[in-house]
Amino acid sequence: MKLPSRPATHLTEAASWRLLQSLAPETWIVREVTERDYGIDAYIEITSAAGEITGDLISVQLKGTDSIEWKKPKTTAGAEPAKLKDLEDRHLTARSPSIATSTANYWERLPVPVFLFVADISAHAIYFAPVEQTIRREYAKLASQDSISFPLVKGFSLSEDVGGPTVEWFAKRERLHRDFVYQISGLVSHAESFHDFIETNQGRDSFMEVDADAHLRFRALYNSCRMAAAYLGIEWAVDSLQSLYKSDRAQFKDEYVWLHELTLDRALVQIESIFPTILRAAIDLIENVEGDYWRRQDPILHAVCSSNALGWLIHRMEDNLKRRQ
Repeated sequence: MKLPSRPATHLTEAASWRLLQSLAPETWIVREVTERDYGIDAYIEITSAAGEITGDLISVQLKGTDSIEWKKPKTTAGAEPAKLKDLEDRHLTARSPSIATSTANYWERLPVPVFLFVADISAHAIYFAPVEQTIRREYAKLASQDSISFPLVKGFSLSEDVGGPTVEWFAKRERLHRDFVYQISGLVSHAESFHDFIETNQGRDSFMEVDADAHLRFRALYNSCRMAAAYLGIEWAVDSLQSLYKSDRAQFKDEYVWLHELTLDRALVQIESIFPTILRAAIDLIENVEGDYWRRQDPILHAVCSSNALGWLIHRMEDNLKRRQ
């Protein structure tokens, strides 16, 4: 007598879920979604090391495969021979199973960071890819293809000690994206006025109180630059606002004044040194790296970033810095 049998796809799916449950960090709460035909298989809530429920969520689609075909990196020039094998292994690359572009469109619209987890059953490993970044970089494919695959890096594995923290780092960066869109629009559109503000508010009377209007403009400049630097991966070597206020209070002993010109001057010198770097990185991202995405999503911002006027302004900033060094 014939009996029902489990399809191979069901076996692979079950093995993938067992792998995820065994490899997920203890700080993750994995919540499986019962209806999985819409591109999301699970939501993961990230708790703190102390077990606090943070509300930080990521969404996951889990794909299983019997094995992954890895390719060697194009170059490992400069690596020490003893470390070369480990370097090559960690930087092996592959492509994920194909995903329908309709699903990728859906992922790009979700407010929660999305990850593709690919379970390699034979290797007993799960590799992850932050999908929104790839979608923005390969945005034209969403309109011209029926499916899309995502790059996998062998070092991006939940089996690695840094696997969980790396997922969380990518998630934090993706949560900054909406703020980045808002803040970088302000930085680009007001780049010249911010540059003028930086120049005209240095070398003033050190003991004067910074007036309310200048104080608010400084905070707008500070917060926009800090947020953009975090998103773009640029080191933010500028004193925190809290430390600026604290040092100002300690130096001037004036409990009724938040900020004096001397403290503002010091902060603006620090911001001035990084401002052109932030603008250049943002322009490269918007004009080149994610050009198709920004051209369709915000054509005005893309046009401004492609203009010669902004490029000349950055050159002027950099020349001013060189003269002062």
